[in-house]
Amino acid sequence: MREVRIRPSLSAVSIFFALLIRVGDYGSVWKLFRDMIQRGPCPNIFVYNVMILGFCRKWCVRTGESLLFLTRKYGCEPDVIAHNLLISAYCVRGWTSHALNWAHFMAEYGCEPSTATFVTFINALCKKGNIVEARKIFEEMQEMGVSPGTVTYNALMDGYVKAREIGEANMLYEEMRNMRVAPDGITFNILAAGNYKYGREDGNRFLRELSMMALIPNCSISEMSISGLCWAGRLDEALHLLKTMLEKGIPVSIIAINSLICAYSRAGLHEKAFEVYNIMTKFGLTPSASTSTSLLIGLTKVGKLQIGLDIFTGKMHQNGRT
Repeated sequence: MREVRIRPSLSAVSIFFALLIRVGDYGSVWKLFRDMIQRGPCPNIFVYNVMILGFCRKWCVRTGESLLFLTRKYGCEPDVIAHNLLISAYCVRGWTSHALNWAHFMAEYGCEPSTATFVTFINALCKKGNIVEARKIFEEMQEMGVSPGTVTYNALMDGYVKAREIGEANMLYEEMRNMRVAPDGITFNILAAGNYKYGREDGNRFLRELSMMALIPNCSISEMSISGLCWAGRLDEALHLLKTMLEKGIPVSIIAINSLICAYSRAGLHEKAFEVYNIMTKFGLTPSASTSTSLLIGLTKVGKLQIGLDIFTGKMHQNGRT
């Protein structure tokens, strides 16, 4: 374009930058950047952000830092996105202290952090098991006038559950509702799975609220909920939960059903294990090999060899092996 004396527009150059970053041609990225500085058009903050993102993804965070400092040199003020890119890159690498330094640097230059900034820190600190510092960040964001949303609450709740502080997670949920922040399916997945896993009674309450709000959990919650009740020896409650979830159309995985069948079999309650199998087939779920094996062993022990063989043979026919 320059050879025919046509000056490229900033939008055209920005698109070209994004394409070069996407294909990983960083040599051409620098060449194009130098050309813009020398001959124009002068890069805007979008161009800088695209470059910072690209170098951070390449694990060249220091280069990303240098680019942010260059923005002011060439008359462009870095925005919250530019700072968030560097903060996120440091947090992903586990360098939380470096990320905090950038947050302070950001504040010194009058760039206010966004909700994404705080969520990045909370996730990083929870991942490192530093739930106390994560809570401090959560409180600081409110002091700065940034209201936590559903994503922020979910991040901290997940941290509490992973730290086995289920009571704190439940209290945070109540705080969330009092602040009129609407929970989503992820909220209930975190809380119900955590409460079931660690033997708390609140798991059923969260599933009821989930159902009332017409939010459908994923299959992982059925695994955690039913398995959690089995671990706690509450097999009949697990069976009741399985029936409720199936009747309400909530996804239930084969893993969850297997865990209940195996639990009944280990407890010597083979009739109950067979009942779970019947419920499973009634709702059109296909038994796995481990389900059939558990039932076969259990039914053989109580003298119902023929039923066990029928299940086994049916499974064999289903897989095309007669």
